[in-house]
Amino acid sequence: MSAEIPKEELFEHVKISATIETSAGTPGVENWLNAQISKLPISIFDINGKVLFYDYPVKARGGVMGYVRANFRKNLGAPIVAYELGPRYWDFKTAVNKLTPMFKQKFPKLKVTNTKLVCYSYPKLGIMLQAVDPSGAVSRHIFDVASLELVPEKKEGRGKEGFYAWSFLESVNEQMKTNRLKIFNQISKKHNEIPVAEREAILKATTFAKYVKSPYVIDRIALFKTKLLQYCTHYDYNEARSHHCFVLHAQQKNDYCAVATCQMILCYYRYYYTQDQIAPALNYAPGGCPSDQSAGYEQLTCNHLDATYDTTPTFSEAKTQINQLHPFKSGISGHARACAGYSYNMLFGTNRLYIYDPWPWNADYKLGGAVYWEDWDSIPHTNYVFTKLTCP
Repeated sequence: MSAEIPKEELFEHVKISATIETSAGTPGVENWLNAQISKLPISIFDINGKVLFYDYPVKARGGVMGYVRANFRKNLGAPIVAYELGPRYWDFKTAVNKLTPMFKQKFPKLKVTNTKLVCYSYPKLGIMLQAVDPSGAVSRHIFDVASLELVPEKKEGRGKEGFYAWSFLESVNEQMKTNRLKIFNQISKKHNEIPVAEREAILKATTFAKYVKSPYVIDRIALFKTKLLQYCTHYDYNEARSHHCFVLHAQQKNDYCAVATCQMILCYYRYYYTQDQIAPALNYAPGGCPSDQSAGYEQLTCNHLDATYDTTPTFSEAKTQINQLHPFKSGISGHARACAGYSYNMLFGTNRLYIYDPWPWNADYKLGGAVYWEDWDSIPHTNYVFTKLTCP
C-alpha cells in the first residue's frame, strides 16, 4: 500500500476540515468565511528531495487569508498539519530571483540544476539549490527563504534551538511511522463516516460561508473545544482601549528563536526587554540557545517568574498550563516557539496547540513570525518551559 495520500483525497480532507473548523468559530480560522481554498497547493520538500507537505492557500478578494498545511504521507499522521493564519511576509519566486545572482557571485564555478522550496528545520522553510561543479560533483546549498542566509548543516549545531538544517523524513523512525499511520487511519475512518452527500456539498461550496450553516455542521460544533490566552475577557474589537494580551514577535536574528519566544512570554507578564538584552540570560551563543532556558526566565524577572523545564511534554500538560492562564515555550528539534492556546476536535480526535512562531526572521520584529494551529502529533515535542508568577 502506498504511503502517499492521493491529491484528490488530501484536498477533500483539507476542504472538509477547514469548513467545519470555520463553522465552529476556531479563532483565526473563523475569518475565512468568505474565502476559498486553492486546489493548487505549494509543494514543500524535505531536504532529502522528497515531497513532505502541501500548503494550500486560502484566498479571498482581499488576498491570501492563510494556509492549510497538509501531510503528503499517511505515515506522518493527521492529514492536516496546521492552519496558518494571515499572509506571509515572503514570496518563494521573489526570494529565488534575489538569491540566484547572489549564488552565482559566491559560487561562480557551480551550475544550479534544481531549485526546491524545502522544510529545512520544521517548520522553517528554505530554498535548496542543487548544483554541479566542472568535475561533475553534486552539492546542495540551503538558504533561509526569508533572510536568504546560508543554513549550516553541521552536526555540532544539534541540541541547540537555533539555526541549522535537518531532514524531517529521516527523523521519523519506523515505530513513529507505525503510530502515525494509526492516527491517519483513525481520522480517515471518521472522515469517511461523513455522509457522501454532505462531503459533496462541502466540496462544491465556492466559499466556506456557503456551507457553514448547514444542519450537519451546526450539530457538530459542540465537538470543538478551544482555549486561548490571546485576548483579555474584556477585549472588544470596537473598544479603542482594548488590547491583545499575547502578541507575536519575530526573531530578529536567524538563531534567535528561543530569544524571541522568551521575549513574547515575558511581555505577557509585563517584563520588557530587547532581544539582545535577553540573549545572554539564555546562554545564547552563535547558532542558538541550549534548550533549557528556565534559569534565564527567572533571572530576567528577578525570580518573580517560576520557570520549569520539562523534557517529557504532553498535550495534557499544555492544556493545564493554558487553563491556568500561563503561556509556555514549546520546544521542538532545533526550534523554539511560544504557545498561548489549545484546541481539541472530538469529531476527528485531533489535538492542536496555538503557536506564536518567531520564524521567519525579520530585523523588525513586527514584520515576521507566524501564528498557526498545529496538530499535536505532527511533530515530536522535545521540551516545554512552563511559566507562572510566584507569590510575593
